[in-house]
Amino acid sequence: MTAEGSSPAAKAGSPGIVARVLGFLYGISAFLIFWLVGLYLVIFLGNFPPQETPWIEPTVDVGPSLGLVPAVIINSALLLLFGLQHSVMARAHVKAWIERFIPTELERSTYVHASNFALLALMVFWQPITIELWNLGDTVAEDIVFAGFGIGWGLLLFSWFTIGMGDLFGLRQSWAWLRNQPYEPVPFKTHWIYRHVRHPLYLGTLMVVWIAPFMTVGHVLFALGFTIYIAIGMRYEERDLVRNHGESYREYQQNVPALFPRFGRRATDQDA
Repeated sequence: MTAEGSSPAAKAGSPGIVARVLGFLYGISAFLIFWLVGLYLVIFLGNFPPQETPWIEPTVDVGPSLGLVPAVIINSALLLLFGLQHSVMARAHVKAWIERFIPTELERSTYVHASNFALLALMVFWQPITIELWNLGDTVAEDIVFAGFGIGWGLLLFSWFTIGMGDLFGLRQSWAWLRNQPYEPVPFKTHWIYRHVRHPLYLGTLMVVWIAPFMTVGHVLFALGFTIYIAIGMRYEERDLVRNHGESYREYQQNVPALFPRFGRRATDQDA
């Protein structure tokens, strides 16, 4: 959520056209870089063969490693850095502090930029730990499991489109900055998949990090790190949503499960 109210720049005076164009390009670049980093994440977790992606070598299980103990330390530090960036920058008081230095309408794009580079650093500097836990080999089971991996990515894409990528990735906010207008947050609504599960983005993330036909200790460490981040982040996110939307979100919590969809009963559309 983006803090409401006029940006510091707007309070000081109307920004010039150059500042508004640069701010809009800043927002667009965050969105485009996100998709490039996301494509890398698909390759990274899918362990695609190097001959298919010759421009990318490091994946969760492929690449140079310094050994078991250094790998565990480095990977844990990278996961902690990623989790802290995502969680700390999402807190309301941190957003308010950031908006002391940049316009409110560009705060979300700043968050997306920081997330992009935190995730990219996690993948580039990841140390594979290739102790094998299971390997389904070239079997039908491998195809089935890999299909589940694809379904997880499909759920993520569907969820992004459903809630509106413009707000999620800061495009509407930077567009408001370009037009020299205050950003108006979208009211809280439930529709499509959000009628059956409150956090399909988290569910999709859990699917893509855990579903793998070839699993190593390093991959499990990666998946555990994201699982812990989701467990902690979801708690704080729910608290913020209750504070921002009040009784409408509390009713939504009572009717819709957090992670495991319940299709027999649907929440009705709600506007905050």
